[in-house]
Amino acid sequence: MKKIVKSFALVTAAATFTRLISFVFKIYLSRTLGAEILGVYQIATSVIATLACVGSSGIPVTLSRLTAENAALSRRKNSNAVLFAAIAMSLSFALTACAVFVAFPSLASLLFSDSRCVQIFYILLPLLATAALYSCLRGWFWGNKNYGVYAATELTDEITKIIFSVILLSGTLAFINMQEAYAYAMVASDVIVVAMLIVLYFICGGRLARPEGFRTIAKSSLPLTLTRLSGSIMTTLVSISLPIMLCKALSINSGQATAELGRATGMVMPLLFAPAAITGSLAVVIIPEFASLNAGNERNKIGDALSSAIKFSCIVSGFFFAVFASCGTALGGLLYDDETAGKYLSVAAIAMLPMAANGLCVSALNSLGKENTTFISHAAGLAVLLATLFSTVWIIGIYAYFAAMTLSHCVTLAINLYQLSKHVRLNKKPLAYSLFAYAFCAVAALSLSPLSSLIADCAGNALAVFTVVAAIGVFYSVYLFVSGTVNRNDIALLKQDKSRNRIV
Repeated sequence: MKKIVKSFALVTAAATFTRLISFVFKIYLSRTLGAEILGVYQIATSVIATLACVGSSGIPVTLSRLTAENAALSRRKNSNAVLFAAIAMSLSFALTACAVFVAFPSLASLLFSDSRCVQIFYILLPLLATAALYSCLRGWFWGNKNYGVYAATELTDEITKIIFSVILLSGTLAFINMQEAYAYAMVASDVIVVAMLIVLYFICGGRLARPEGFRTIAKSSLPLTLTRLSGSIMTTLVSISLPIMLCKALSINSGQATAELGRATGMVMPLLFAPAAITGSLAVVIIPEFASLNAGNERNKIGDALSSAIKFSCIVSGFFFAVFASCGTALGGLLYDDETAGKYLSVAAIAMLPMAANGLCVSALNSLGKENTTFISHAAGLAVLLATLFSTVWIIGIYAYFAAMTLSHCVTLAINLYQLSKHVRLNKKPLAYSLFAYAFCAVAALSLSPLSSLIADCAGNALAVFTVVAAIGVFYSVYLFVSGTVNRNDIALLKQDKSRNRIV
């Protein structure tokens, strides 16, 4: 458990800083490009993401697990061979896909009705190749528990993307227009980070090796690839069809509908993923750590560690839920100068509650080699998402997007928890504490929402947000300690780990 805490602290520190600067950058981007252009990017990037999923999405998790198992069994050379097999598989598909779209440009015109999407899509096409190399190399570092490199590359990617974006969006290069500048920045940053990963691979002891383990990689990664591919296809389907449905449901033009999508995906979703800067770090650490424990037949330790991790993720997501639900409108006005996006955030905040715990459950199952199980639960969640979205968009408009997402995560979480209980012993006490913490946060959100609106009207959005965040922070902290949700053992574990770090 101490190893997990130490690794979690490192990844969380890097991830938090990365998400923070990314969040600030998204505010800049939304104000510079506007909701409509953000919607155009959402449509184009969703297709790129779908293609990238086909080639490499399931491989990093599989590579991480296999690398961790090989390390636990002192078979490091096998990890290099598996890495090059993964690169060969991913890169072959990426280059083939690029060649097809370059040879047959009419395919892109069939995918996009907006010519702006076509232009951005072709600029982003090289990302398929860089994503293949990026995901495989990071999977190798991930499996070797080299979290420093794993976190540093993500931070570097974000920083270089921001630098290139600011330079290009400022009009420094006259031959690149503002709408396409962000796309060029994304490609440039990916190239730099991939080059850095290749250099670090050899510095950290990696060597050229004959590719081996194609069948093992394919068998394990296929369910993961199908899981993420179906999710990307769903994102693409929603990005293309939702504006059309909104036009009919709300009697608005295509530009307004695209702006609604831009608010939902470019303004609301980055905030909903804010807790992932913390809880996502646990999901990263869990896979190689649990894979090592599983390889050593120590499954009894997995259940206790996972229960504590779920409790922690629920505590964090509960806090953000209370803040967003109570002062979402003020946040939208303060950050984006768009109170409509803030209203959407207040409603969409509930999706964070099942989202955080579900991410940990998926990682735990994948670390145990239960990729087929996570695919089934994901498919069930997508079926619920589709049914909810297409049946309610005519009634509640863009809010159907958030309702569908919330119900989808609830169904997936229920299935994953049930399946986990068959393989590891989950401690029910931390899970019960998590539910009570959520109940407290719901009451806090309902109670402080009128106060947020009152302060915003009288003194502005900034004071409203500051007051609500401070109030929730104080009362929530008191509740967590008084109720026993956070106890002495939790604090002692952190202190022991810090003490150990100083000695080392």
